[in-house]
Amino acid sequence: MRTVSSEPYPELPLVLERLAAGAQTALKDNFVGAYLVGSLATGDFDLDSDIDFLVITNNEMTEAELGSIQALHCEIYDLGCYPAQHLEGSYISRGLLNREDCVGVQPLWYVDNGSTLLTRSVHDNRWHVRWILRERGIALRGPDPKLFVQHVSTEVLRAEILASVEDLRVRFLAELEKPLGYFNTRFGQSFTVLTCCRMLHTFKTGLVKSKPYAARWAEQSVGSEWHGLIRQAWTERDGVRFCVKIRQFSNRGLLKRTAQFIAYIQNELKP
Repeated sequence: MRTVSSEPYPELPLVLERLAAGAQTALKDNFVGAYLVGSLATGDFDLDSDIDFLVITNNEMTEAELGSIQALHCEIYDLGCYPAQHLEGSYISRGLLNREDCVGVQPLWYVDNGSTLLTRSVHDNRWHVRWILRERGIALRGPDPKLFVQHVSTEVLRAEILASVEDLRVRFLAELEKPLGYFNTRFGQSFTVLTCCRMLHTFKTGLVKSKPYAARWAEQSVGSEWHGLIRQAWTERDGVRFCVKIRQFSNRGLLKRTAQFIAYIQNELKP
């Protein structure tokens, strides 16, 4: 079984154990397993990474179970350390997990990074999250995901990427001339560049890797005119902490250049 390093947060194993054990206690016979996805599963977890998870249930959660899970996330958050306050993940039933018609459509019970509130969101009801769960997911508790998650084809990953890049383009452009939002911050600008690299890599290879891996790959795979922007994005991502960057405007020239990079990526995705 793959293990989780405690670097750079020594408290991480305790938080993960509280999550997995707490979910199993709250859900009882409805609990299938708790799994890590995101950067802890794909590699390159760092100081600014969130802790992405999925909890699999046999059936949709009842009101009583929802209440217990809500209380669990509040208790974990109150531990006060970075991993406890940056959990991000969803709860999904086995039946829904293999419903192709529900991917990207059916909202799941979801906890956002930095929050304790369970809300409904399609954030994790995506093909690339299923791919990570099946191929790279780390079981905190529960069986191997390959036993209950169907194979995710390159075709559905590519279709999802085409839609995701267009959605990213629309949301990014909407903030270019607006007050401080998300995509026009230092963090949002670098996130956009690195996400584009990651989506292009997945589109070309059928694999889902970390943003740092995809950035290194992109420097060898895209036109040289974009290398500086990619390096800038990673330097920004690996430098000043998220809590600072999310409150500061990005350079206007970088924002315009990033908009051009999105257009370049879309062109690269054409058949």
